[in-house]
Amino acid sequence: MRQRPRPPRASTLANAAGLTARQVEILALVAQGLANAEIARRLVVSTRTVDHHVAAVLKKLGVRSRRDAAAALAALDAGGSDS
Repeated sequence: MRQRPRPPRASTLANAAGLTARQVEILALVAQGLANAEIARRLVVSTRTVDHHVAAVLKKLGVRSRRDAAAALAALDAGGSDS
């Protein structure tokens, strides 16, 4: 018997790019210029876990580089403000 995957959380659905809370956290650290190993140490996870999160973020944002991902984060932040 197979279990059905859990539906996305409300926070993931609310994110314009469909990013999870952890992916947003990692993207913010990428935008600060941290390497995956530095992010892993800061979040107390393996570097491989960070590698997977970064790859998922790049795919969801439709970008190919960390620099483009940081720019996408800035665009998402600018688009999310209601001021």
